[in-house]
Amino acid sequence: MHENDIEWALWAGTVGYGSSIEGRLAAAVEGGFRRISLSPIDVASAGCTATELGRTVRAAGVDIELEGFMSWYPGEPPAGMPLAAFGSDEVLDMAEALQATALTVLARPTCDLPVADLAGCFAAVCDRAAGIGARVQLEFMPVMAISDLPSALTIVETAARANGGLLFDTWHFFRGNPDFAALEALSGERVFSVQVSDGGATLEGSVLEDTFHRRLPGEGCFDLVRVLQVLDRIGALRCVGPEVISPATAAMSPVAAAGVGRERTWELISRARS
Repeated sequence: MHENDIEWALWAGTVGYGSSIEGRLAAAVEGGFRRISLSPIDVASAGCTATELGRTVRAAGVDIELEGFMSWYPGEPPAGMPLAAFGSDEVLDMAEALQATALTVLARPTCDLPVADLAGCFAAVCDRAAGIGARVQLEFMPVMAISDLPSALTIVETAARANGGLLFDTWHFFRGNPDFAALEALSGERVFSVQVSDGGATLEGSVLEDTFHRRLPGEGCFDLVRVLQVLDRIGALRCVGPEVISPATAAMSPVAAAGVGRERTWELISRARS
């Protein structure tokens, strides 16, 4: 695998969620990223229509991933989570107007629905997204109701949609349930994107607080080489990028944060393959 064979994605966390869309786009273009992430909050506050925003981003040769879709299954939105306040139809309409190529969904902190119902909701989102040519990737998080790889995979496989898969975040994997047996048994075709970051030997506060204190790949204690070896072996390293949510990267310019994040990620992939 050559570095340019990867579809590099620049997730907003690496350059700071408060960074401007213009700054992210400039960083993506300069750093050779093919995709940037936007949240419903970004789109709603962009100062232009979603259609105009999508046109601007695509004109720069960059695709859009709409991330942070939390309202894809029934239930009251939890207080204090602005992303959960965006309704399902609202988010899907945004994705269509943006002409997003990927849509990332995640659970809320609690969920009382059985797996079959969750899978049905996920399938419905996939069916709607298929009409606009978008993939739907479910991200598991240890602080959310869908907390690990096995539980997320069960939903995706039960839904059984060709455009439905997983987003694999190394931080969530290691800070939650680092189930290598489940990872090694996984079909690489089910992994649509991989986010790479490292973590310290001890938590900085709670798990939720620590997610905002990630380390650049190779600067923490996670066995990233091992996990990247497995992901490479199953053919899952197709769309990859750093997601280093950290005061350190937020203090950098978007161009610098994106550049060092990609550089460190590629260094580890190269080590995993050597």
